[in-house]
Amino acid sequence: MYNVAANDESGGGTVVLDQPTISSIQSHTRFQLHTATPGHKYYEVKQIGDAAYPLHKHKHTLIPRSDRLLFEQEVFPKPSAKFKTDARLSYCLNDVLSPRESTSPDGTILFEGTPPFQLKLSIRNLATSKVRVETVSVNERIWKLNLPSYHFTSVGPYQVTIDSVYDSSPCEQAELDPLRRSIWIDVAETAAVIPLEKKKDFCVGDVVQFELEGTPPWTIG
Repeated sequence: MYNVAANDESGGGTVVLDQPTISSIQSHTRFQLHTATPGHKYYEVKQIGDAAYPLHKHKHTLIPRSDRLLFEQEVFPKPSAKFKTDARLSYCLNDVLSPRESTSPDGTILFEGTPPFQLKLSIRNLATSKVRVETVSVNERIWKLNLPSYHFTSVGPYQVTIDSVYDSSPCEQAELDPLRRSIWIDVAETAAVIPLEKKKDFCVGDVVQFELEGTPPWTIG
C-alpha cells in the first residue's frame, strides 16, 4: 500500500490524493502514475506484505517514515495561451502595435506552462487581405501585446490570432480556446480639419467649408 500526494496549492505542505493497494505475483511491479493534473507528485510506500505476512493481518504495522521508499514525479502542464479579454482595441492610422494603456487588461495574453514561451501570432489586415506572422519570446506567464515593428498602414479592422505556443517542456500544445484565441483591432483615421477651398481671400457673407477626418463625434476648438 502506498500514498500518492501532491503539493498543496495554498503552500501548506502536501495533500494525499490517493492510497491504493497493488498486488503482484512477481518480484517486481509498476505504479500507476497520476498525470491528469500538473504539479509535483509524491509516491510513498507505506506498508508491504507477502504471502506469509499479508496486509490484512498486519494493517497496523507501518514502515517507519525514515525507511519508506519514496520517489517524486513532476507533471508538466501543456503549454497554452489565450487573450484575457475579447474587448476590441482602438488605434490610429500609422500607430505601432504597442500598449496604449498600461493598466488596461485589454490585449493581455495569459500563458500556461513552463517559461520561456515561444508565441506565434498572425495579424490580418482585412482591408488589404495581408497577413503578417510574428514570433516572440516571452519569459513571463502574462504578456501585453507589444509588437513595435508593426505599423497600421490602412484604416479598418484588423484581427490578431494566436497560432501556436511552445514552452520549455517537451509537452505538446494544449487545445487553444476558440473564444480567447483572437481579438479585433479597429484602426481609424487621425482626426483632422481640412479646408475644401484653396483660396486665401473671402468676401463678406461667404461660407467657408471644411472636411472632417476621423471618427465621429468630433470636438473642435
